[in-house]
Amino acid sequence: MRQEIKKRLITAGTLAFIILAAIAVQGFAASTGQGAAGIKLSASYRVINQKAIVKVKEECSNGLKSLVYQKGNITSLKDDAWKSGKEITDHQFSVTKKGKYSILATDKKGEKSVCQVSVVMEIKAVWIYFDEMKKKATSYSKWKSFIDSTFTTCKNKNMNTVILQVRPFADAMYPSKYYPWSSFATGKAGKNPGFDPLAYAVKAAHAKGLMIQAWINPYRITNATMKKSSIAKDSIALKWLKSSSTKRNVLKLGGAYYFNPAKPAVRTLVANGVKELVQNYDLDGIHMDDYFYPSLGSKGYKKFDYKEYKAYVKKCKANGTAKKSLVEWRRSNVNVLVRKLYETVKSVDKNCVFGISPAGNLTNLYSKTSYYSDVKRWMGTTGYIDYICPQIYWSFKQRIAPYKKVLNQWTAIKRDDSVNLYIGLAGYRAGISKKAAKALGDPEWGTSRTVLKRQVVTARNTKKVDGFAVFSYSSLKSSTAKKEIANLKKVLAAR
Repeated sequence: MRQEIKKRLITAGTLAFIILAAIAVQGFAASTGQGAAGIKLSASYRVINQKAIVKVKEECSNGLKSLVYQKGNITSLKDDAWKSGKEITDHQFSVTKKGKYSILATDKKGEKSVCQVSVVMEIKAVWIYFDEMKKKATSYSKWKSFIDSTFTTCKNKNMNTVILQVRPFADAMYPSKYYPWSSFATGKAGKNPGFDPLAYAVKAAHAKGLMIQAWINPYRITNATMKKSSIAKDSIALKWLKSSSTKRNVLKLGGAYYFNPAKPAVRTLVANGVKELVQNYDLDGIHMDDYFYPSLGSKGYKKFDYKEYKAYVKKCKANGTAKKSLVEWRRSNVNVLVRKLYETVKSVDKNCVFGISPAGNLTNLYSKTSYYSDVKRWMGTTGYIDYICPQIYWSFKQRIAPYKKVLNQWTAIKRDDSVNLYIGLAGYRAGISKKAAKALGDPEWGTSRTVLKRQVVTARNTKKVDGFAVFSYSSLKSSTAKKEIANLKKVLAAR
């Protein structure tokens, strides 16, 4: 996962701020140092498979003599600690422990310069979803109080990242050109709260040393329990439905409304929404969850966007080109969107990450009637995602999809070096009763208060997992989950 490390370097008494791109979690501690005017020194790092590769960039007008590093915050050029500094070869070194590392450059005239880099080895994220923000933005003071309290709790539980849902139902928890105000801000769809909730959330997160990612849902307009009247009057979904030329941009299935994944106009809308987020806010990432194609079932398999598929087949026939199967075509629709969003994010801010949290069951992801999420392609190829975070919400003893088995399936997938693997954990199941756990078909959640802790340890032992995300924030405050969360907090502190 990419990071911006905001650093201070002092060279010949000149103070300069340098923003460095890396892949890992965000670090905000400033570093200071003194150095020669003829040496410019900076560092960046990338975490992959539990190892941080620190790359050092130097410009020495007199030629470089040596580069060494030492763990700790060493700002003095004459500190005795440099005597035991480790040599840096090929302008990079690797570490496996979090913390601040200091780097000393010496040129051929004996002049020196020092800089520091703060390495965080693991993402420790929590999802904050729409229901947890419901009517919290009816006033600035109420929102500020909610965010301050929420982020303090996250920090106290050893989290370093918050994933804030800003677009749950084709809406926005911020002033948007493309989507109406979310009903979850004030209680009424389309109502402007009079301030920018996301702007304060970003500011507050960074002030506490937390990374913040904006979480969007690309296709969902309503769920099956929501009425059409719940859609804001100025929503583009309603505008599209009113016109014969655009009404197929919106589809209805099982009482719920969705944007049509096959339509280029939909992809443009979603991409524009992402672009405005990255342009207007100092976000550390854009996050999407597992809601892609809805579950169509055998009855809906040849419905939903099937009309667009038939038009595609007809075009292929006219052009004499090979056609994709319906399943391949639907996966391709999602792939085109995912790549477009990745490119959109990077076109605005190459240091902002783009990641996806799919459902944990790979068999379901590759079924013929739902999701159409080609996660193996995204993980194995550059240009789709920076990270994947499968939601592995089952305990070790779940009969069909036990945690360790599913975890091993994900770690076995061929993964490009540019893609990090994080694991989504079911905080909401922590501390539930035996009866509730049995009803879920996962009784271990009702008898053990160390499931989350053991899941973290097991994932770390693979040497392939670089972080975790807990669903959701409410579990961090739950009285019934108190023991489980306390155990989780301790194990998270270890890295």
